[in-house]
Amino acid sequence: MSSSAKNTALLLASDEQSLDTDYSDRRLALSTEGGLQYATKGEQVLGALRNGIRMSLGGAPEIALIDGLAGFRGGYSSAAVHVAGVDEADLVKYDGEHIYALVARPQPGGLIRNVLKVASTNLENAGIQVTSEFALEGERSSLPLLYQVRAPGGNTEYVVAVSQSYQDWLQSPDRTVLQLLDVRDPCNVSQAWKIELDGWLRASRKMGDMLYLVSSYRPRLSGLKLPADALATREANERRILGASAADLLPCYSVDGGVRVPLVTTRDCVLPANLSSRDAYADLVVITAIDLNARRVTDVNYLSTNVNGVYVSLDSLYVGGEGYAADGTVTTVLHKFGLNRGDITYRASGTVSGRMNWLNTSCFMDEFRGDLRIVTSRSDVYSLSVLRETPDRRLALMARLPIGKPGEEVHAVRFFGERAYVVTANVSDPLHAIDLSRPVDPFIAGDLDIPGLSTYLHSMIGPTGAQLLLSARKVRTGIKVELFDVTDLAQPRSLGAQVFGQSGEVTHQPLLPTEPTNRYRIALPIDLFDSGSRGGIHLLEIDDLTAATPRLTLASTFVGNGDRFIGTLWDRL
Repeated sequence: MSSSAKNTALLLASDEQSLDTDYSDRRLALSTEGGLQYATKGEQVLGALRNGIRMSLGGAPEIALIDGLAGFRGGYSSAAVHVAGVDEADLVKYDGEHIYALVARPQPGGLIRNVLKVASTNLENAGIQVTSEFALEGERSSLPLLYQVRAPGGNTEYVVAVSQSYQDWLQSPDRTVLQLLDVRDPCNVSQAWKIELDGWLRASRKMGDMLYLVSSYRPRLSGLKLPADALATREANERRILGASAADLLPCYSVDGGVRVPLVTTRDCVLPANLSSRDAYADLVVITAIDLNARRVTDVNYLSTNVNGVYVSLDSLYVGGEGYAADGTVTTVLHKFGLNRGDITYRASGTVSGRMNWLNTSCFMDEFRGDLRIVTSRSDVYSLSVLRETPDRRLALMARLPIGKPGEEVHAVRFFGERAYVVTANVSDPLHAIDLSRPVDPFIAGDLDIPGLSTYLHSMIGPTGAQLLLSARKVRTGIKVELFDVTDLAQPRSLGAQVFGQSGEVTHQPLLPTEPTNRYRIALPIDLFDSGSRGGIHLLEIDDLTAATPRLTLASTFVGNGDRFIGTLWDRL
């Protein structure tokens, strides 16, 4: 019997008067900016989780329930691929031959049955024809997001659907469900594998055949009685808490509906060295690596921290959450994990002044040559900070650059190697071109005041080395898509624009077809509101890339009757 089990047994056998049911000195402990370490004793983790349950029962400072729906904002995904080689999930995937997309069919009780539609495409006449429909197993409370698993030749062999199953908050864990769908025969789709993990999904990324999931998990301990307003009830609850094992307190998973097994061990947890016996963990952030080819979990790390955003590069995964400095001002606490083909290793932690933008955090962070660049706001002032990992597991602040004027808000950010483009807005859109070639001394190399409100930026390099920036923004006359030459950071210049509708918004991640030698294409989904809500797909071309002045032209437009991009797609199908 382990020492922790022996201690628990002794406590359970002791006189009832020795039970401590006064939880007023428990405190919620979050991972701080100092370097963390892997747990060496199981009770370090389990004791903190027991204290979290105690605090949730009352008699201690209140623990607010984390919103399990945070980050899910309805019927379409706002994801975009920000790092080459790091795929992000979406409702629609395309491999050049087939479109894979999801539609929700409401069921009694408020849940939905998710259906995968597979459609073949004809590039010659822009034709789309539904090949098959496949109803995913089970009913869910949200629409899944998709990834593709491709063969070496490029064809899609499997589609990965990642979805949520929200359960009873107090008694049973929420579940993240991953279903691997065999689409090698597009006319006969089948489920090849399923894994269900305790916790609600916060973010996911895919590199090759390796899928990384970031989820939040809160223990639900059965047998507790509420309200705990009588001594006998409090003591009964305390006995249940003391008797809780690692299997009761830590997340589990199951494969293909089989037996639930532990997802983590206590040694997978990273925590502060000074964690005390009175500190409490209300929930855990769990980072899981899944090999889709081998169909197994390869590694798991976890910690207790707030989650306001997740960023993933080819080498690292960052979890950022809101914290507070000693003077009460808001900070962003960052934790860095190294990724190496399914192995996860804690690297460093640090803080930066200000708050991250929670709507699309991946745009506001970027790793380049090992340094993290991040845009945050404090009060009404934005800044770009550069942080670097140190040998003592700290993310040290190398530089901080204020951006924009007080009262302006950052609406779009695009990092591109040694550069960053940031759009702030009040009345007009200042486009700031930032030189990051010296990480310790970044500076604003040029500004361009343009009317409107930019919500999307995309960078590219032409075959001659010219650096181009595409901006999509709201203006008084509709949605304006404009191309800029930013080769000279000090003097960004417009190369032309296209305007759509009288009002609207960019609703979905752009679809980027392959680049021809002298032409670049981008399909931009836009909702137009001027004559009712109409979802539209606008195919733009950037021609004459080898010329001194490339041209932005509209190649074609399809406007459907749906009120969003997904509706437009189904109108077409």
